[in-house]
Amino acid sequence: MTKTATDARRCALPALGAGTALTAMLFASRLPVTLDFILPRRAGWELFVRGFEALSRPETRRAFTTAVVLLLAAALARFVFLITAAVRGRRWSLRDVLARGFAVALALLLMRWSFSIWFEVAQKAWFPFGSMNALEPLANLLACSVLVYLAARSALACLAPRPSARRALIPWAAANALAAFLAFAVYGAWSAPTPRVDGRRVFVVLTEEEGRPGQAAYDLPIAAEADLPTGGVHRLESLRARYEILAKRMDPAGLRRALMLGVKYDDGLARSLLLEHLMSAPPSPEALGALGALADEATHRIGPMGASRIALAYAHLGDAAQAAVWARRGEAGPRGIPAGLLDLTGGGALKPGRISGKIEGVRPLTVALYRKTNPAAPYLLDAAGLVASTEPDSKGRFSFSGLAAGRYYLAFAFAPQPGEMTVTGHRGDLSLDLRRASLDLPALRIRAAAR
Repeated sequence: MTKTATDARRCALPALGAGTALTAMLFASRLPVTLDFILPRRAGWELFVRGFEALSRPETRRAFTTAVVLLLAAALARFVFLITAAVRGRRWSLRDVLARGFAVALALLLMRWSFSIWFEVAQKAWFPFGSMNALEPLANLLACSVLVYLAARSALACLAPRPSARRALIPWAAANALAAFLAFAVYGAWSAPTPRVDGRRVFVVLTEEEGRPGQAAYDLPIAAEADLPTGGVHRLESLRARYEILAKRMDPAGLRRALMLGVKYDDGLARSLLLEHLMSAPPSPEALGALGALADEATHRIGPMGASRIALAYAHLGDAAQAAVWARRGEAGPRGIPAGLLDLTGGGALKPGRISGKIEGVRPLTVALYRKTNPAAPYLLDAAGLVASTEPDSKGRFSFSGLAAGRYYLAFAFAPQPGEMTVTGHRGDLSLDLRRASLDLPALRIRAAAR
């Protein structure tokens, strides 16, 4: 057996050990925070359930960490032994030492580069976080083991009496270059989306502090949604940037479409945001359809926390029958939430469920209505709370209808103004209920005070 074949055989087992340890670390780091919410339905569910349950217990977590460290230490010790054996008894000139050291460093650099290419594509395009794909640990095991093996083999080849660094490193470097080119061409790797800023908006939010009306103002840049790519390795980054842009533009219909697209592409943030948004949105067939897509058990696995949140959303949208079904589902299991703790009353659109008013003075570009699900919650321009938006008419009038009972607040978007925006005439938060299903607000006077 030649020395090359012997080195290959000696490197295989420690490379597999190191690859196994790295795969286990990646598996643990990419488990979802909880299995009790809404997760994609895929084969291999038991693998993630067992892993989550095991790593949730301190004693098992310690044993897991110990096993990973021992595997890595054993693999490293074996590689050190092989390298020591390769250089033992050799007399090298300074030039030989520098040349071989440079070649070994290049092998390590190629390994790092290979891992970067693998993770860039695997974790962003094939297996995004939260995708719960059982193929991910298998692919990581193969990739990590092969890359560690190539690094060890190349390092030993560079330390041989007659180093074959060219034969060991040049094909690997060429393969890396080809992989990087393909990743860039196919997935757009390493070119994160940078939406173009096409202006600024001044936002004024009407608040209520200790029972007294107040306001908060923000001056924020507005980006162009059209500049964001719809695919590639940065697809989820683009989607999340789109959520933020549409929330700033106060576009609830566009926001719902973007969140539905995010749900399609397994974005856990989109699932969470869409569910919270539907608990604020006006009851409508469109909102019920979006909620039905989230509650589709052919596509998602829904734990007790997710079932309880879905029950609240159905109740808000006026479907009492589905709300009761999902409330019972939320009670199941040791971490279930008793249905009696959920407020499933008072949902559905009020008649007329209207909030209307008139603006005098500086006219905003957009008037938006937000729902405040908790009286103690902060006043945010967020995707979850956005209910509806409109442009005031030529006389400054605006109106929102078909609203559910609840607590609301208004926000305005303006083109940049030379002075500080002040709003007078408002009385704090807006509340609708069965006894008061319509609010006609007094005129709101807006002016830009000189600085």
